[in-house]
Amino acid sequence: MKRRAIPFLLVPAALLLLILPLACSGGVAEEASTPQATSPTGDDAEGTPGAEVVATAVAQRTPLPTPVPGPVDELIVDITDAIGLTGTSFLGLTVPDWFNMATSVLIVLVGYQVGHRALKMLLLRLVRRTATRLDDEFLEAAQREVRWLVLLVSVWVATMRLGFLSDDLRRFLGDLYFTAGLAICTLILSKLVDSGAESFLAGLEEEDRARLNPMVTVLRRIALVVVLLFAASVFFSHLGINITIVAGALGIGGLALSLAAQDTLADVISGFTILFDRPFRVGDRIEIAHESTWGDVVEIGTRTTRIRTRDNRMVIVPNSIIAKSQVVNYTFPDPTYRIQMDIGIGYGQDIERVRQIIVDTVREVKGVLPDRPVDALYNEMGESSMTFRVRWWIQSYEDTRAFYDRVNTALQNALDEAGVDMPFTTYDVNVKMDEENVGQISEALGRDSSASTGGDR
Repeated sequence: MKRRAIPFLLVPAALLLLILPLACSGGVAEEASTPQATSPTGDDAEGTPGAEVVATAVAQRTPLPTPVPGPVDELIVDITDAIGLTGTSFLGLTVPDWFNMATSVLIVLVGYQVGHRALKMLLLRLVRRTATRLDDEFLEAAQREVRWLVLLVSVWVATMRLGFLSDDLRRFLGDLYFTAGLAICTLILSKLVDSGAESFLAGLEEEDRARLNPMVTVLRRIALVVVLLFAASVFFSHLGINITIVAGALGIGGLALSLAAQDTLADVISGFTILFDRPFRVGDRIEIAHESTWGDVVEIGTRTTRIRTRDNRMVIVPNSIIAKSQVVNYTFPDPTYRIQMDIGIGYGQDIERVRQIIVDTVREVKGVLPDRPVDALYNEMGESSMTFRVRWWIQSYEDTRAFYDRVNTALQNALDEAGVDMPFTTYDVNVKMDEENVGQISEALGRDSSASTGGDR
């Protein structure tokens, strides 16, 4: 039978994350605020010009306190005194020291088993009271790390109680346990970020999941970077390193980087705005007025949006440009589309008769939506014709050009058959000349006429 995974809740794991670095680091906070190093003065200051900076950046660590014998230690001493083995040593350790080591091993075994089982029972009760599955999924994913954390705490307690260890060894082991605990806690937090992102995407529909997946991926990476920076700051603080100087250097570097990549940052921020606001979706046909670009949206990225034009060309537009431009969406809220065009009719025609011919002809064109109105509006009195604006609806914007061809052909045939005049623009040219020019032209025409008559003879 497969062993059932033990669910753990986020709250105990977060408490351990906060308690463990404090317990392992001891008085680091006091060391950082009151460093033991003193600034050199006089001749020493001249010989070591960077000593003051080093003393400020790296604080002197205080010695670890000597463990105070507890009831268990006193009981071991009493037992060894009773059997006369107090002064006996083996491999450099006295008998009480060996008893203490055995006691520490027992503390590790019992502490892990009892702590693990007690935590299991507690968390099982707490899990049953929650209605969401987020904590269950996270703690199922992080249960191994939590077990390692319980074991590490048990080992730390069992080791630090041994009074025969040297200060250097105890400090080394303390740093080792602290680093291991911090690494485990960092891994737990990273799994929390991953579980939260996966749970959020799992609760969305397929279309929304595909739309928001790039944004969630970026936010997840940013959260992981924040977790790593937090872990690094805790680690440096434990070692007595003043992170204020490091943070200042990182701040200056970040400012320089943000100035150098301000266009990219603007594109990314605009990408988040597009993904949240949803002015268009993948598959929509849009037009970016300021860029004279229109086509079908293929991909919405965090920095750019890819649009495929009708002639199968891929246009990659930065998101910041889209955010500043007027976007026309031909697909949203639905793909139905109204087409309009202007047609000229000669003056003197019966307006209502022409209007009825246009409406009836357009309604008979295959594909024109019968439940939507067809309009023929007398829109303008032109110089040589009456301008009618014809409007009709089609099912999809993709057939716009095809319907221009169908409707124009049908209207041309129907109006010609009905004898409706569709005039085109004509111009009368009048030339004014004075008497001298008229005489010269007449004389030239006379010579040409005489030459032509002589030739016939």
